Amino acid sequence: MSAIRELMLHYQQKQNPALIAFIMALLPDEDLCLDCIKALEQGGCDILELGVPFTDPLADGEIIERFHHRGTRQGLNLKRGLEFAHRVKNSCNMPIILFSYYNPLYRMGPDKFMQEAKAAGIEGLIVPDLPLDEMHVLDGYGIEAIPMLAPSSTDERVQMAAERQAAFIYCVSVRGVTGKRSLPEQEIKDYLQKVRIAARTPLALGFGISGPQPVETFRDYTDAVVVGSYLARIIEEYEDCPRLLPEQIEKAFLKLGEAREGKYGSI
Repeated sequence: MSAIRELMLHYQQKQNPALIAFIMALLPDEDLCLDCIKALEQGGCDILELGVPFTDPLADGEIIERFHHRGTRQGLNLKRGLEFAHRVKNSCNMPIILFSYYNPLYRMGPDKFMQEAKAAGIEGLIVPDLPLDEMHVLDGYGIEAIPMLAPSSTDERVQMAAERQAAFIYCVSVRGVTGKRSLPEQEIKDYLQKVRIAARTPLALGFGISGPQPVETFRDYTDAVVVGSYLARIIEEYEDCPRLLPEQIEKAFLKLGEAREGKYGSI
């Protein structure tokens, strides 16, 4: 059993959700990115989602898109991302999910990519532009391929995701891209309940989780929350003060930890 699956099953049985952090690989620079990842672990992060810069990040909103374009301008790509993942694996204990669009995987070749990803210590994979119908191309390599659903997903698509019996199902919170926004609370709760009825698989809620308050709001409805743009904003704010940035990341994540315990609003 993968560490991701084991962790998600553990949190499925608890009242508090796992915390998954998305961070773009190698930015603002390799060493500072690694320091931020260590700070995430120190702050209570359970699973790391490591992004690979790509030219056309169709699932990402403005702030994450900026990180994609910064990375590609610097020549960062899937090969560099896998090399960095290997370094992260040697420095941290968190299981790593790689986030990449399908084009870089296709260009490298699925067989070669999966072999290199496994050698780098990658345990999970999220490919937002790969349809559920095509996810079978990622099977058979010993890496957890994570299906994604959205509030607009039909019952048929929900059932298709459930039948994969993945480590978890990534439930996108909104009809749109990543980024800070006001979330339709009751609609999301109803949507998560709908998926919960169809699937025994643990659920993770992501997109639009803009800080501790949404974590606290949805803590009883999901087994994990994914936080990305919230952290990217902190990185942008403090990257010119690199000695302060890891501390700010850790503090932010500790607040998310309070929220998952239901203690954020009362403090």
